[in-house]
Amino acid sequence: MHRLNSEPTASAPSSALAGASYEAVLRANVDLHSQLAATYKAHEPHYRPENIAHVRSVMQELTRRTKGKRMLDLGCGAGFMVDIARDLVTHIDGVDITPAMLSQIDLSGPASIRLFESDTATVSVAEGAYDLVTSYAFLHHLKDIGPSLRTAARALREGGVYYADLDPNAHFWEAANALGDRDDLHPILKREVDSVLSMDEQLEAKFGVAPDTFNLAEYGKSLRGGFSEDDLVAQLKSAGFRHVEVKYYWHIGQARIAHDPSLDDRTRAVVLEQIGFMLAASQPLSRALYKYIGFVATR
Repeated sequence: MHRLNSEPTASAPSSALAGASYEAVLRANVDLHSQLAATYKAHEPHYRPENIAHVRSVMQELTRRTKGKRMLDLGCGAGFMVDIARDLVTHIDGVDITPAMLSQIDLSGPASIRLFESDTATVSVAEGAYDLVTSYAFLHHLKDIGPSLRTAARALREGGVYYADLDPNAHFWEAANALGDRDDLHPILKREVDSVLSMDEQLEAKFGVAPDTFNLAEYGKSLRGGFSEDDLVAQLKSAGFRHVEVKYYWHIGQARIAHDPSLDDRTRAVVLEQIGFMLAASQPLSRALYKYIGFVATR
């Protein structure tokens, strides 16, 4: 694996986090994910079966659309996208900066899998060598996403697609922050607001992660406040993508329905489909009701 030189760094004071360097954000990510790597797959909610099924369906459509065989996964972490795509493509290259996360990835077939330990902004990629590029729950870990978007564009052939998802939706984060610590919220909404306002405290209590390390490592969420549709489209177009389809994901109350034991599978599917249709039809008004934002960008 190609290695990027990095040294541990002490957590910066909270008041200084916004001015931290790009390199300091990278080092915080290595610190954070080195602590979480061993239990990452067991604790991260995007490993839940219903989410894996959702992402799998997206990847099936994208590989069908592009007839894709070669995939580059930027910010591959512990191999979430590698696991989903290993039987959909013939070749996967994964890039991540944290050795402990890369060590969690299963390299078995049927796809040929290679791993590179590097910053996604500076990793050397063959121009136009890939049909698909992916980044899942990754872009918000960067201080500046522009260089990594350019890596994705450079790696893709003409007509190839870049799929990213599960990054914080700025409309939701802004609305949640505006509610603050009000005590009159319904428990469903209160749970979501708390996930925005106190996730650093929750991780410190559960895993001993210093709050400053967490917030710096999640710069795009904790300090930038997420991504807006207009900003994402502008940055992707600037990086060289000609068409961008923005997608919103995981609406308020979706977890409650998905895990409601009183609903059978068919009823649950119908309810989620109806709510999803109504919220999609209500955009842009409904944007703030979705926790995450993603996109499919065509080179």
